[in-house]
Amino acid sequence: MKFFITAIFSLFISLGFSQENLTHTVRKGESLYSISKKYKVSVSQLEELNPTAKKGLDVNAVLKISEKKDVEVLEHEVVAKETLFGLSKKYNISIEKLKQLNPSIESEGLKIGQVVRLSKSINYSIPEKIVVEQPKQKKDKIEKVEKIDALQEVFHTVLPKETKYGLSKKYKISIAELEQLNPQIKNELAVGTRLVILTSEKIDKEVVVDQVVFPKEINLVSEKGLLNAESVIATASSNIGVKYRSGGTDSAGFDCSGLMFSSFKTIDITLPRSSSEQASVGIKIDKISAQKGDLIFFATGGSSRINHVGLITEVSENDIKFVHSSTSSGVIISSVTEDYYDKHFVQINRVISQ
Repeated sequence: MKFFITAIFSLFISLGFSQENLTHTVRKGESLYSISKKYKVSVSQLEELNPTAKKGLDVNAVLKISEKKDVEVLEHEVVAKETLFGLSKKYNISIEKLKQLNPSIESEGLKIGQVVRLSKSINYSIPEKIVVEQPKQKKDKIEKVEKIDALQEVFHTVLPKETKYGLSKKYKISIAELEQLNPQIKNELAVGTRLVILTSEKIDKEVVVDQVVFPKEINLVSEKGLLNAESVIATASSNIGVKYRSGGTDSAGFDCSGLMFSSFKTIDITLPRSSSEQASVGIKIDKISAQKGDLIFFATGGSSRINHVGLITEVSENDIKFVHSSTSSGVIISSVTEDYYDKHFVQINRVISQ
């Protein structure tokens, strides 16, 4: 009986009934612009209701969104190890509906602490879905594709050696505007950061530079894919402690690509034999979209050529762990936060999606 009362109380906490004021608690990385888009209100309205917000937003600050809230919205805060499949069963809602109500899941996946909307409100708009595209191959020259007209919100993933000045020139906005839309870059412009760009000029919808281009949207791993990812991870991790052996593909010794080749064989995926060839398999994604089961690649030979690969075993807000066969220690678990791997990181590929 006590559990039942607690459950009912929690449900009422999650439901936002009509009340005098609709508020929002500021999360890390949010801006007035992103909050205005979320609630379909203007930035000027937010500033009028929250005069102090004109000077900047503090994490956990409570903003007034409107004077009245006319609809109910059921939400769920994601905890560790939860999946879309689990949420769909728990709340009797389809995975496709969850994706429609929470568009960011498509490109970023579920994150611990993320608030997932479970019912539709007329006060919120669902952005139009973009079709997944395969990454383009290397090209030496910049190639202009389709033009976008009028005011547009576009996204850009920070590449090595890019600067805020260069991005401001590329997208014809000021550095101040860039920082206002993306507060997380005020102190550092980190490679792999996904930026929001607002421009009133015509810009290139896609620019092909001297490397593979990220697709516009990343397919989420299906429930079957998640099971396959766990199976591959279990196979690779069962070899922890096995020594490194050049050309090795079994328990007598593995090289890095041999470990991947052997592990993926267990789910009927035959990878190429070298790490550089494996880097061409699947879809290249940005760091913030990484999930368990993705391949992660490095260039450790003093050039930009990929020569090392690992399998992602764990993803958290500030870290990505991967199992791999290193020349010095054999099969081990490492982290991209380690200086050596952070310095030599190149890309992440999604091979398992279904």
